[in-house]
Amino acid sequence: MNTINNKSNILHSTGIVFLFVSLISCICPKIVVSQVTFTDVTESAKVGNSARGMGAAWGDYNNDGLLDIYVSNYKDKNILYQNNGGDIFSDVTDAADVGNTDASADIAWGDYNNDDFLDLFLVNDVGPGYGAKKVLYKNNGDGTFINVAKEAGVENIAFGMCVAWSDYNNDGYLDAFVTNNSHAMICDGQSNKLFRNKADGTFEDVTDTAGVGDLGNGMGAAWCDYDNDGYQDLYVLNFDNFNLPSPENTPSILYKNNGDGTFSEITGTAGAGNALGGFGVAWGDYNNDGNMDVFIANLMDVLPSAKNVLFMNNGDGTFSDVTDVAGVGDDDESTEVTWVDYDNDGDLDLHVVNGGIGASQACVLFRNNGNDTFTDIAEEAGIRYIGHAEGASWGDYDNDGNMDLYLVNYGEPNVLYRNNGNSNHWIIIKTVGTTSNRAGIGARVKVVTGAISQIREVDGGSGFCSQDSLWVHFGLGNHETIDTLEIRWPGGKVQTLPNVKADQILTITEE
Repeated sequence: MNTINNKSNILHSTGIVFLFVSLISCICPKIVVSQVTFTDVTESAKVGNSARGMGAAWGDYNNDGLLDIYVSNYKDKNILYQNNGGDIFSDVTDAADVGNTDASADIAWGDYNNDDFLDLFLVNDVGPGYGAKKVLYKNNGDGTFINVAKEAGVENIAFGMCVAWSDYNNDGYLDAFVTNNSHAMICDGQSNKLFRNKADGTFEDVTDTAGVGDLGNGMGAAWCDYDNDGYQDLYVLNFDNFNLPSPENTPSILYKNNGDGTFSEITGTAGAGNALGGFGVAWGDYNNDGNMDVFIANLMDVLPSAKNVLFMNNGDGTFSDVTDVAGVGDDDESTEVTWVDYDNDGDLDLHVVNGGIGASQACVLFRNNGNDTFTDIAEEAGIRYIGHAEGASWGDYDNDGNMDLYLVNYGEPNVLYRNNGNSNHWIIIKTVGTTSNRAGIGARVKVVTGAISQIREVDGGSGFCSQDSLWVHFGLGNHETIDTLEIRWPGGKVQTLPNVKADQILTITEE
């Protein structure tokens, strides 16, 4: 009798627990059963470059279907690691002839001449005679590169910091925006630069006519169509030095693309101003409402009370500062920021690099809780690096659908973290433009699964000194099929694919 009653009680209790879990799952479908973890595979992968690291960029430069990685070093030799498959890389820097030894900062992959091979733009800040030359490595298609910056018209000697590719005028060719530190004593008065691609292998400096010749302390830059009008807009970060008198302190700037080759500065009216020592910037739709939000990483030694900032896009041309509500007001010395769905659950998480040259601090991985808030789970995930981290780049180097992380450190060995994954589904899209630029940079990709709609844009370089993979990644949760996959190509052409199978790397060519 007691045994029967005990069994009844157990069944009753189990039923209550099951009902409770079911109800919670309906109300909060984002409950994570097990935390995704990462494994440090640096030593076995042979990518532990130890130098004064600045940034890294994933890109398949030899078109073998595997992501390679280029690393920029400050007054040390840059490195190109070729992905051999099987979690092994080879240093092919010398063979490829890309071992620049200037004071390198940012790098970005992009196919500027539409020949189906990724080229590489490299920004140097100081060099012999102080001003440093930019480098444009043209991919020869045979595993080697040649620097064509001078002939192409983008050599621009200045105290350069960052570069971002975008087809801002939708003519089918990639243009380049470069930030310069105009307040550096060695290059005083050097503005940022917008180079328009003339489609003949050369570029034209259209900075003044476009209206983007800011003379601020230029740092990070990121392109994005924030107002959904089909033209790429631009956020430019300025690193304010509070030791300098006004007007030396220049706030960061949001430029709206007017669609006629010019831009309007609308930072104040949009409510997206940042004057806290900006370094890294990245766009991403973290709340899946169809509008791109923006996160800014600030280097905190400029102003002790400053912190990083998350601006939510209100969908009407304005932004709201939701930093505190979202719980992402990290107040360390942040340099780089990246949006990534590391756990494939269908919404964007946030990785922030802390440390840099002057501090030893912990990097942060904010998991998106699915309710407009975030939780730092870097420790549980196994990527809470403490040291002088400077840059970071995400890409699926082993083609298993899980985004891996390459962390760049200043004066310490870099680290490759392999994502161990979970049971969630995913898809990776490779965009190939025909009338649009070949790499599809700026294309808006939308994935609809049930009631969830996600968007991404093919990013030509954003943040501070790093670039994530050009292959667009989506986590799909428990969905095995995508109801609708839509691509809006630069220029406005829309391509729609129904009932797309999950768990694949899919190449989509513009029709």
